[in-house]
Amino acid sequence: MMNMKRHILGLLAVTVLVLSLTLPGLAQKAERVVMISPYGKGAPFDSLAYEGLEDAARDFGLEIKMIEARDKTEYESQIQAMAELGYDVVIALHDYFGEPMKMVTPYYPETKFVLIDSQITGDTDNMLSVAMEPQEGCYLAGIAAAHATKTKKIGFIGGLDHPIIIQFLAGFEAGLKSVDPDITIYTSFSGVFDDPVKGREMGLTMIDKDVDVLMHAADFTGVGVLKAAAERGIWGVGVDLDQSDVAPGHVLISALKDARGAVYETIRMVVEDEFRPGLMIYGIKEGARLIAIPEDLPFYKDNPAVLEQIEEARKRIEAEEIIVPKITKTR
Repeated sequence: MMNMKRHILGLLAVTVLVLSLTLPGLAQKAERVVMISPYGKGAPFDSLAYEGLEDAARDFGLEIKMIEARDKTEYESQIQAMAELGYDVVIALHDYFGEPMKMVTPYYPETKFVLIDSQITGDTDNMLSVAMEPQEGCYLAGIAAAHATKTKKIGFIGGLDHPIIIQFLAGFEAGLKSVDPDITIYTSFSGVFDDPVKGREMGLTMIDKDVDVLMHAADFTGVGVLKAAAERGIWGVGVDLDQSDVAPGHVLISALKDARGAVYETIRMVVEDEFRPGLMIYGIKEGARLIAIPEDLPFYKDNPAVLEQIEEARKRIEAEEIIVPKITKTR
């Protein structure tokens, strides 16, 4: 009987050893990962990023946390505090955290630092920046908008006149012009990302110029832009996540930045010992999902060729036959 028990225990030990060597994740210790956001889970992009964190927690057995850091003067101290608390991975969302993160990384060489949605890179081997490619999804959205407009007047409202926001505009404009070079695009910037009332007012002002498709890249402010589109019975174009529920029946397409996929991929790299410092591009070629189309809209049922044209353009972007500009030619 004793020999039988020893035999069974031996088999169990061998089984555990084999599993630990063959199943990804089991050979790794559970990571503690914290995400720092200036807006929290209420903001579209940040909410998607947190979903990616939750996905990774489920698949890799992580302990996770998200904190809000609204005061820019405290960004550096917040990043440092998370490293001091012993988190294995510190993820920060958006460009704002780039310089503060660079200041902290040299003092915590065992901690992995990830900056999502930025091209700001550090000088240490423990910081990775992930640059999204929003212009690619916006190009595809521009194709849809060009087919939907009847006035040939399109509006774009950005949160700030900032290089990342200009990427949205540049891609959208390129997509529009690929279908109809004669389309006019009106551009304005709200100066804020958290004022839907202002977004609505700006949207209505543009509609008064005979604009019949409105795109935003303005986070919460953009919710007001989409509400204005619905109020006046025109098309809106959402961003960051599928925003068709913001203005049902009036959101033609949403141009995404696949924050969920980007966060998951960076954590997978850490867990599976594939982390590499520097800059990582995350666009269509890398597998990012960059558009959401409500295909049940009557517009697409009446114009099935539009969906075919969008898919063909997506494939050409993936194959690098189309290189979508990041800077607009009209500004």
